[in-house]
Amino acid sequence: MKAVAAALNLAAAVSSVQGYIPTAYIDIHRTHSNLDGINIEYLFRIEATESTFAPQPPKGHPSYTTNPLGKSDKLPSQYSSYPIVRPPESDPFLCNEATGTSNYLNPVGSIEVEEIGYLYKKYVLVPRGQCSFEAKARSAQRLGAAGVMIYNTLHSRYESIDPIKQYVNNPKPDWGNIKWPEERIDYECGTYPAKDGVGLRFEVETSRLYWNPPPYNELSDNFLTGWVDDGNLCAQDYEGKGGTADGFRGACPSERCLLTGRNVSEDGSVMEACCAWDLPVQMSSDGDDGDAVPQSQEEDVVIPSFFITMEDAKKLLAVTDDSADSTNVEGAGSVYYISAVPYAKWYPKFHYSTVVLWAMAVFTVWISCYESASEYRKSWKVISEALNEGILVFSRNSVAPSPNLADAVGGRRERADTDETVDLADDVLEVEMPETNGNGEESTGANVHDLNFQIDEDFDVNGNGGRATEAHTSTDGSTAAPDTSTGVSPNANDEVVTDGTEERMETIETNAPAAEDSTTASTQAQQQQTQQVNANSLLQSRAPSAAERRVELHAMHAFFFVICASAILLLLFFFNLFKIVTIIYGFGGSACMNLIIIQPLVTRFLPAKYAQMEVPYLKSLGLFTLADVVSSATSYSIGFAWIIIAFTRANPLQNTYYWVIQDVLGICYCIYVMGIIHINTIMVGTILLVLVFFYDIFYVFLSPYIFGTSVMVDVATGGVTSGEALFCYKYPSDYRCSGSGAPLPMMLVFPWILDYRGGFSMIGLGDIVLPGLLISFAARYDGAKFLTRKVSETNSSGTNGTNGSEGDHALEGMEYDPTVTRKQAVMNGVMEFFKSLKKGYFAPMMIAYAVGLSAAYAAVYGMKRGQPALLYIVPACLGMIFALGLKKRQLSDLWRGPKIMLKANRIVSLANKIPQLRAAAATAPRNNLPDTTVV
Repeated sequence: MKAVAAALNLAAAVSSVQGYIPTAYIDIHRTHSNLDGINIEYLFRIEATESTFAPQPPKGHPSYTTNPLGKSDKLPSQYSSYPIVRPPESDPFLCNEATGTSNYLNPVGSIEVEEIGYLYKKYVLVPRGQCSFEAKARSAQRLGAAGVMIYNTLHSRYESIDPIKQYVNNPKPDWGNIKWPEERIDYECGTYPAKDGVGLRFEVETSRLYWNPPPYNELSDNFLTGWVDDGNLCAQDYEGKGGTADGFRGACPSERCLLTGRNVSEDGSVMEACCAWDLPVQMSSDGDDGDAVPQSQEEDVVIPSFFITMEDAKKLLAVTDDSADSTNVEGAGSVYYISAVPYAKWYPKFHYSTVVLWAMAVFTVWISCYESASEYRKSWKVISEALNEGILVFSRNSVAPSPNLADAVGGRRERADTDETVDLADDVLEVEMPETNGNGEESTGANVHDLNFQIDEDFDVNGNGGRATEAHTSTDGSTAAPDTSTGVSPNANDEVVTDGTEERMETIETNAPAAEDSTTASTQAQQQQTQQVNANSLLQSRAPSAAERRVELHAMHAFFFVICASAILLLLFFFNLFKIVTIIYGFGGSACMNLIIIQPLVTRFLPAKYAQMEVPYLKSLGLFTLADVVSSATSYSIGFAWIIIAFTRANPLQNTYYWVIQDVLGICYCIYVMGIIHINTIMVGTILLVLVFFYDIFYVFLSPYIFGTSVMVDVATGGVTSGEALFCYKYPSDYRCSGSGAPLPMMLVFPWILDYRGGFSMIGLGDIVLPGLLISFAARYDGAKFLTRKVSETNSSGTNGTNGSEGDHALEGMEYDPTVTRKQAVMNGVMEFFKSLKKGYFAPMMIAYAVGLSAAYAAVYGMKRGQPALLYIVPACLGMIFALGLKKRQLSDLWRGPKIMLKANRIVSLANKIPQLRAAAATAPRNNLPDTTVV
């Protein structure tokens, strides 16, 4: 359990994963100006990807997705139209600065002095290659450009191994000095149909291409582009093998190919060529761009920078070739030019999915903590029914303080029924139940068993100092206290019973008055012994309670938790354990879902005669009934299908079934964990939350200084690089991409609504479970107060537990009223919530958690990066419970462990015995029960 709990906090950062897709539109149109005015003609739209080093252009309106902005005759004020031009002829790649031949910041003595201002307020269309993206953008900016569009090319995929080596005017290329394109990164080979629908292999005569200057001339691109009619040598080879134009375009969507460097002929005259990829590229910063200015002194790129594909560039180059600049003349006073209107694709400024995920997290905490205290509510329901049936009789006897319990017997003191006095009173609860002779027959005389509960003033729920004991009282009102010094009851017939949760003593005594008919002393003794054994077995033989399955956390567990969490986090960071974690999460979550959702539904809707039908040969698997088989098969089938999707999809979160089931499994995990793991003091909760508070800060904000990246964010989001994302975009069915686009599954996720990027808001289960343990303590503390208060109110009402008017009055307002409408029930619930804000701890703690989580998401929105949610949740929750404890003067009790929770647990233990008591009462003749009022 500790290992599972340690893994829950691994995805504590709130982050998102975006797809590798174009992020901007560029509307292209032709502006024609003459004496009659200006005419703007919309041509087409191209999609582009932005860079990580340049600012974003104005964001478009949602309607621009289907209606391009360029179709409008008049642009809105926030958008601008820019003429498109080519780079200066002296610097066609804008790489002179990177090679050290130009300095656009200090043009004195430079051969490009006349070029300064040539690009002023224009968009420059630059081919890729020879230097970095950032170097091109910075050179364009220094030349006065308003923006830069870098287009992909075939020739940019070839480089010289030794740039200094020259072979000018040498018709035969130096094959050994060429760095060839990389397979599956730049091109894909194969036979049609190829894997994922892309990939063809061709044979090209290298003598028909241009190789001067080395390593490859851009004029050769025309011979490797298009179909046969365009002169594409690859298409000609494909047609010669019987291929068609449709088949070529189907297996090679780019209609372009690249030489691979693998010779078909020995002399290299025929070389293999394969289909080139033409996909968007997200341009990133290059560090030092190679110019004369040191990187530390480089100015930021402040003009938008876009990357466009070869296909879009071909259309754009075709129209700009007719208009090299904005001064082409068509007769007197007539000019025209090609212009661009760039704008970012629209996406919501605020993701409403964050609100949905916030509500999911808050609901998960609420339902988990509410269910963790359900035994108190269920126990009161069982006890109240038993009181109305006459099964139990409670009476509260307040004893005078005394170091010796025996000296205080019979003492009374008046006490106001306030929260403090009722909750912290040192009460003795007397329980009466009907007695039988063990054979289902009425015993001779009116016999009752009295079970008295008393809590020592010095008792500590952690077992430090003091002890909880159960005294016993006979029907005549006398009380015998156990010998606390030796732990042995002073009565010969007393028996020591050990509870599975706390170490305590239960004493049970049978008092048998003289029989009304004539019986011998030996017969009476035999009956009394039989009754004693029957009562002892009756009170001890019960099904294991929820308390007996719980794990209580102590201070050392908190330290051990952080150590284990760190070890698991680093293992996930350094090793690819995604599949192992996915399998554990899938099947473990299925088991939790079976217990919390599937099994209750099957039990409710499956007919009883079938649900309880025993299934042979499956008892070894823990499956006894048909309901067990159906619920287990259903839950594990759901989990297995989830695992299959995780292992077969490149980005499984795009599958609705996957993320919905992941959330359901996560919520069930939280409910289960908070149901079996409890903290019983705020000391343990404080230590745990403070440790994970600094744990989150270290692994999110400080770990980059040690590991080069944020360990927490990297593990939570899957650590996918841009190169890996592009590879999986090309080959979604590749085994290396299975599950690569999904974050670690131990989190709740919700897709971004109306966002083309396809991201997700997410929160780790650790951000729910860890603060939830403290909130669960508050819920159980309120539940314990509720249970003890109800019992105290019942005792103080003077009822004897019969079905008379006094018993009904004692339970007034505590049972379901069929006359209450749904609206009234909702209003009553709202009123109870507001009352609990003043008197309880659970509702204020839920508000603190909701506010803390809201602050975490606000930080994500403001800082545009993942945040450790516990950084905001922990101070909110700890601050709230400490403030409430100080205000109510209960902080010391909460820190050590509230005694009232032990008292409530004892009452829960009694409630678990009521089914056996009811069975015993059913065999006892009601007309011979004594009319006894316990004082």
